[in-house]
Amino acid sequence: MATLRSVTIAHTGRGNAGHSLHLAFAQHPDVRMVALADPDPAGRAKLGGECGASTTYADYREMLAKEKPDIVVIGQHWYDDARVEAFVAAAESGAKGIFCEKPVAAWPYQADLMLAAVERRQIPVVMAHRSREHPTMRRIKHRAAAGEWGPLVQAKAHGKGDSRTGAIDTLVLGTHELDAMLFMIESEPVSCWGTVTVNGRPASRADAKTSDMYGAGMLAGDRLFAQYLFAGGVIGTYESLPVGDGSYSGEWLGLDLYYQNALVTTRGRPGGQFHVYPRGGLFAHEYFPKWARIPSEDWVPDPPVWDPSDAGFKAWRGTPTAFSNHRIGEELVRCIREGRRPVQASGIHDAVKVLELIVAPQRSHLEGRRIALPLKERGNPWIA
Repeated sequence: MATLRSVTIAHTGRGNAGHSLHLAFAQHPDVRMVALADPDPAGRAKLGGECGASTTYADYREMLAKEKPDIVVIGQHWYDDARVEAFVAAAESGAKGIFCEKPVAAWPYQADLMLAAVERRQIPVVMAHRSREHPTMRRIKHRAAAGEWGPLVQAKAHGKGDSRTGAIDTLVLGTHELDAMLFMIESEPVSCWGTVTVNGRPASRADAKTSDMYGAGMLAGDRLFAQYLFAGGVIGTYESLPVGDGSYSGEWLGLDLYYQNALVTTRGRPGGQFHVYPRGGLFAHEYFPKWARIPSEDWVPDPPVWDPSDAGFKAWRGTPTAFSNHRIGEELVRCIREGRRPVQASGIHDAVKVLELIVAPQRSHLEGRRIALPLKERGNPWIA
């Protein structure tokens, strides 16, 4: 019998329930989704029916007060101040844990409010970043720590490169890869240099427009490039630029790890394609070593086969994203019971650092200088 009661805060038309976060606990034996809030009547009925919520609400505040949940899922893929208010309300409701759609927020000042709310109550938060929950990512990190490939020299992250290139791509998709970068490097980022362009020229505040896609406010840029210096000397880079016709951009989204004696690529998560090239640099030559695939046996099923009838997958619709949500949800339950921060999932402290890596290159570009991390200025740099 389920011992933990969960609820979902969604908003159809303003981020919905994110990447099906309302189904994250559908197959967890100890968690029952008892209620869902969505101000949109049609969306409320649809999402509530999908997750099996016995009660639905138009107002999440009423839901929190009446249901007194153990777990709150912040499903909205929308990043305005109203979402921050919903998160803070969840933290103040007496909940034992929160599962939050990525990124944590659009701007650091918002994330600061969210972090303060959960720190006051020592509530664990897991984020829907697709990185730390994947066993192959952890296995790669273990092999690297054992010295198999030599020291890590550089980490290169790529956005998805579809129609959202630039600031939006970085905010909603680059967030996965920047979290993976932090996970793999482990040391703290200390500075950032960034460049943002619009139609081939440097972006200015005059180019900034209110985004109508994710509620993030004023943004500019259709290309974004960033360089990060980490304590210990590792260099991290991130770029968001167009990739082909966009049809295979999901395979471009990823993190490449340049060790002294090997190149390891991690692409296309949450399912994932992982490969190693056994040299310190990549050269096209028929006599050089070939790429080797790093298997992911315990991520069921092994890509590229996604058969909904496979054991272990049919219960959650056979999609890697749903399976990822399930794993992250499992980690939240462990955190609640063991009284600790997330390890096999990204937590809110990680997410705040990731958000700084997203915003820092934009501020660096506008100020024309390298920016120290953590960021001192916590607002939207596109607003003077």
